[in-house]
Amino acid sequence: MRSVPPPLSLSAAVRRTLLPFAAALLALALCACSPRYDWRTIQSGEGGYAALYPGKPTSAARDVTIAGRKLPMTMEAARVDDTLFAVGVVTLPADDPELRREALAAMQAGLLANLGTPSGEPARTRPVTIMTAERPGRPLDGVEVQASGVSPQDQSPRRLTARLVAVGVRAYQAVVLESGEAARDARQAEQVEQFLEGFHPF
Repeated sequence: MRSVPPPLSLSAAVRRTLLPFAAALLALALCACSPRYDWRTIQSGEGGYAALYPGKPTSAARDVTIAGRKLPMTMEAARVDDTLFAVGVVTLPADDPELRREALAAMQAGLLANLGTPSGEPARTRPVTIMTAERPGRPLDGVEVQASGVSPQDQSPRRLTARLVAVGVRAYQAVVLESGEAARDARQAEQVEQFLEGFHPF
């Protein structure tokens, strides 16, 4: 004769019924409190790159000074709450290695200057490999920059993570700029990495 398990106590029955429901509610609450990331691949024929943006980007253009000359820079950027995801492209007058080096140095200096007052920690750089958008992709030597600062306007913290690379007549910067509470939050690191890894020059 089979043994019959003892009846569940009321507290055990309640726990068994409500815990999955509570877990689902918690998951929904976390989703509701998290920024919405609507990832999509954007190919820029004019800029010569493909990038994975967390939303529909907007475009802008301006001149920047590199090696004593004004050169055009185009930029496409998408914002999620207090975080900006952007790709900037400078078109160089010639396919010249020295000009590419000067362009990357000027772009890095410009990013750090726009970050605001340094937070006290020096900027960190490391070499990275950036793959082109071709199939199969070609590896390019790039640099990653990480720095923190303080906005001179409202004294809010800022955190910058950028990758810079140059090929042919183009110099690129893929940038994530986190401001305010986002600059103190480490939970967005996966999205930052996803954007930077999704950037590929042509």
